[in-house]
Amino acid sequence: MDISLSSLPKESRGCYILVIELKKNLRLSVGRLASKLFFQGIYIYVGRAKKNIVARLKRHLKREKKLFWHIDYLLQQAVISEIWLKPSYFNECQIVKDIRKLASNSSFPLKKFGSSDCHCPSHLIYLPKKAAKLSSLRKKLSCQRINFNGNQI
Repeated sequence: MDISLSSLPKESRGCYILVIELKKNLRLSVGRLASKLFFQGIYIYVGRAKKNIVARLKRHLKREKKLFWHIDYLLQQAVISEIWLKPSYFNECQIVKDIRKLASNSSFPLKKFGSSDCHCPSHLIYLPKKAAKLSSLRKKLSCQRINFNGNQI
């Protein structure tokens, strides 16, 4: 069952997963990380908000914003196709490990992307488009799907 972004209580918190589609290959410089060629396909980004997850997700959906987090750089060129939520759960590193186990064909496109404050290789995962079975993956991760009407603002 989908839940609406606008119906989430302001105080909601937890981990979120952005399913991102990159429609063409792209060379991208990401903050202090190395310049990297990102291939066309599906990317999964795992983040967390200890408070007010609604504001965080709305920020991710904005096209015009100051580039602050690693994900901001990718979202300048890519589109969020789905948002998943794991309310009141804060172990984003475990979610990354679970995704890698469940999606054996996945890879880390850029080391330390979104994970500069932990020991994970990355919080961004690449799935070749033809291999992405997203609804099955979301269910196995026990995440809710957030309905934002596909609108990036």
